Amino acid sequence: MKNVGTFAGVAVALLAITPVVAADPPQSTAQSSFTKADKNGDGKLGPDEVKNQTLFKRMDTDFDGFVSQKEAQAHAKRRGTRAGAAVAAGEEVSNIPVFPANADGEAAKRELLSTIADVTSGPKRPPNIVLLFSDDLGYGDISLYGSEEIPTPNIDALGKQGVRFSNAYVTAASCSPSRAGLMSGRYQQRFGFEFNTAGGAITHRLHRGLDPSVVTLTDVLKQAGYVTGMFGKWHLGTQPQFHPQARGFDEFYGFLAGAHSFFPAKAPQPFHSTIMRDKSPLIEPEYLTDAIARETVRFIDANQDKPFFAYVPFNAVHTPIEATKKYQDRFPDESDQTQRDYYAMTSALDDAVGSIVAAIDKHGLSENTLVIFVNDNGGPIYTGVQSNGPLKLGKLFLFEGGIRVPMVIKLPGRFEPNTVYDQPTSTLDLFPTICAAAGIKVPAGINLDGVDLTPFINRQSTGTPHETLFWSNGPNIAVRQGKWKLVKSYDNTWLFDLAADIGESKNLADSRPEIVEQLEQAYQDWRSGMSKPAWPSKPNRRKVEVDGLVYEMNI
Repeated sequence: MKNVGTFAGVAVALLAITPVVAADPPQSTAQSSFTKADKNGDGKLGPDEVKNQTLFKRMDTDFDGFVSQKEAQAHAKRRGTRAGAAVAAGEEVSNIPVFPANADGEAAKRELLSTIADVTSGPKRPPNIVLLFSDDLGYGDISLYGSEEIPTPNIDALGKQGVRFSNAYVTAASCSPSRAGLMSGRYQQRFGFEFNTAGGAITHRLHRGLDPSVVTLTDVLKQAGYVTGMFGKWHLGTQPQFHPQARGFDEFYGFLAGAHSFFPAKAPQPFHSTIMRDKSPLIEPEYLTDAIARETVRFIDANQDKPFFAYVPFNAVHTPIEATKKYQDRFPDESDQTQRDYYAMTSALDDAVGSIVAAIDKHGLSENTLVIFVNDNGGPIYTGVQSNGPLKLGKLFLFEGGIRVPMVIKLPGRFEPNTVYDQPTSTLDLFPTICAAAGIKVPAGINLDGVDLTPFINRQSTGTPHETLFWSNGPNIAVRQGKWKLVKSYDNTWLFDLAADIGESKNLADSRPEIVEQLEQAYQDWRSGMSKPAWPSKPNRRKVEVDGLVYEMNI
């Protein structure tokens, strides 16, 4: 029986919102687009006539498996209404590039990096590094974190051989800003990366992405002598100045935008959406999770004799929910097709992890390879198939289900196997922890927000990695300080004691106003050091009801 999160005491319902009315799109344009897509001329669109399956599902409002012309026109009208609302709110998107190529910023970055010593030329080889980053995985969807439906033996093995984190957090409840925090080791709000970059075409046209002047983890590792490769989903910009090979990677296989089908494309795709090797577009014939594993294994095989960094940001298990028969057949008792496909996708992800670990083992590199497995944000509840176990809500929310994630770190001889670390940690900490393991001294000018977790995990330090952690998402904020967790959306306030209430079921804001005030002040002090968002959130900001209070979703 699937569980999509903790909903005890949590009512999630769309509120009635009066939209700003925009003019209907011209009838002739809508008719022309529909007629062009209706290849068999039957007056309706089937799944094979709409390439974007997410779009197809949104338009098929009566769930009959087809899109009528009326449904297509209604969808176009809804999009026009949202755009009108954004203009009315004074949020019309500027056509000025956000982060164009900047020669001065690049020069300053190179100068800063030039102070980093090569750590690979000494007598002792530094550890290889493999960073496995899953996408939209539910907190409770691997057996290491409580799943009874999906066996994940390979991810579980990493946990038994390393350290499992019970209070690991990402820096955002959605894909793109979370990746910005991971790759920079800094709160992404410092350089305006507060929201997703939007769709691939807008992202590309407006030069949205990770500020090219920001130093990445890969920049540092490459400067220190590592050979670097990335395999999977980038989602940090599509223009040349954002390309992975402009951000420290020697090799790249994957795609630049935020989502991609797991099956082969039927035709060439735009540059910002296509699968590519380095900068050359291609059509991948294999199931994409298998292909990402294949390419990572190839990279390990080719570079076994030198220190390497493999960043593997799978797009599994992000939508679209798609799986091959090989993986579907592992769940014959699941009658719901979408749920079965999701289980199958997760099983494929676990197989991919197993293939990569097996390649490390094959070359005798296990004892000197740092392996990290972590997820980019909580599992979404809108799919109806992910489970965040005991946590509240999921992706897009700053409650625990949106920002607390599975995380495992393994490095034999450095971290004691089969241990659990319970203090709050962040993906911000992976940058300095990786560099410390590699023996790299990070220049002070990079100003990381994360800390090296090693002394805390190994109990050499009696404190905690972070006194306070912060999140910002437009009108939504969150603060974690010790056992206390504050969430606010505009003036609506939630306060939870996570030590006693991991599911955030009891709002203590009214009974503990002094804690609310303390955490609000801490947030304001932190926010004063951040930048304004470099671009707005998407205009369709849904309001939902949580515990009788309104929460506005900003993406």
